[in-house]
Amino acid sequence: MLSLEKTLKHIIRKTTLAGFILSLVLANPAAGQSKDTASMDQTLKHQRFHISANGIYAILETNIRFESPSGLLGVKINMEENLGLEKYRVMPMFTATFNIKNRHNLFAMYYGLPRDSYYQTRREFEFKGEIVEVGTEIFSYFNTNVYSLGYMYDAVRDSRSQLGLFVNFYILTLGSGVRSTQGLINESFQVTAPLPNFGAKAYYKLSKRFGFSGIFSIFFLSVGDFSGSIHHLGGELNYYLTRWLELGLGYYLFDLSIEAEKPQFTGMFDYTYQGPYLSLGFRF
Repeated sequence: MLSLEKTLKHIIRKTTLAGFILSLVLANPAAGQSKDTASMDQTLKHQRFHISANGIYAILETNIRFESPSGLLGVKINMEENLGLEKYRVMPMFTATFNIKNRHNLFAMYYGLPRDSYYQTRREFEFKGEIVEVGTEIFSYFNTNVYSLGYMYDAVRDSRSQLGLFVNFYILTLGSGVRSTQGLINESFQVTAPLPNFGAKAYYKLSKRFGFSGIFSIFFLSVGDFSGSIHHLGGELNYYLTRWLELGLGYYLFDLSIEAEKPQFTGMFDYTYQGPYLSLGFRF
């Protein structure tokens, strides 16, 4: 099962960084509020929808480990390094938030990233107890779809700052496979994993045109023959072109680990993407 030590290290590392981001967001505001901040507050009260399209320059890392014929987990394989999957990719992501009433919000997120590769191995490695020689031709793929829907309560909400506490559910659809032309390797799996998650999202208005936002969430679950963890972290600098249109520049990290003993998949995988992104947001 997933190592408790590994999980604690994830939590400490992500919590430290998240605390730094949230402290910046909730920095001590100015004593007096200018007319433009009051105007912005009135604008926020009347704008109930926020939709954002994001383009992330993602740095990807995918590790898989299948069960060997003896029933033991085999050697962990990095799919970018050993199987030729793209390590760098521009990835779209879409988010939406709806303010139900006062401090209550619903939000959703989606992204999909298919990857595949025909690759001739450049180094020898072990796969399920078999040695894969240098020069072996391999086809591999790793397709990801992530859906998220959640509820957020604004614990703090004024003309310059906002702190929301949220709980959400991820529906993760992951499909992966590895096949060699010689037939030595032929493995595939499809996993749909519903995982709950909770965290905090914060915003601070720096000036009439600039704002800063941050998000942090984490969850670990171990039930029977299934274990999983999610870490999600991001920070964004916003520039307001108008009251309804904004641009954003930020950095995003999403880390997922799953270990399972299921008929469709017995093994583990770690999947991480992170990188800078640009966003275009609409408020109405």
